[in-house]
Amino acid sequence: MAKHDINNILEKGIELFRLNGYHNTGIRDILKACDMPKGSFYHSFESKEDFVVKAILHFEEIIGKDFEKNLSDESLSYYDRIRNHFNIHIDWYTEKDFKVGCLLGNLSTEVAGTIDPVSDTISAVYERWSRGLAGFIAKGQEEGEIIKHIEALDLANYLFDSFNGALGRMKVERSREPLNHFLNINMTLIKNKDKITAN
Repeated sequence: MAKHDINNILEKGIELFRLNGYHNTGIRDILKACDMPKGSFYHSFESKEDFVVKAILHFEEIIGKDFEKNLSDESLSYYDRIRNHFNIHIDWYTEKDFKVGCLLGNLSTEVAGTIDPVSDTISAVYERWSRGLAGFIAKGQEEGEIIKHIEALDLANYLFDSFNGALGRMKVERSREPLNHFLNINMTLIKNKDKITAN
């Protein structure tokens, strides 16, 4: 990978924003992490805000690939694939010793309503993620694995919102317990109990 490859720069920035947040990550920090001069940064990005927007969109691509991979195991029910998807992410946060959060969750807390391009991009990504998960939930509903009295999109939004809340508490407590509670309680709530036996 080239020293100043755009994706490499974005991924370094994503790491810093996930660990330190928006306001505690300056352009100097990004330059230092990438070992690049300021001129090279501004050749590719108009500003810090422009960099963040591009980082969010790159993060969306990364998570999208994870989503497809985690949900592609046809040997599992739709319900179990959704559970597995979240469990894989919980394991990842555990490996990081609970010190990092979701990029979008971190940025939402810091810049919501203050930096419009960033806020608008976060909102659009959340919507695309929710609609993607909703399509998968709908298939689980068709198979009788997931409750039907709540719309698939509402369930998807609820799961993402609950997960982000659990991530915030995880960082405060430096513990996996909030994530375990999220997974166990919410997967019990969305399960069609007439179809699936609890794990």
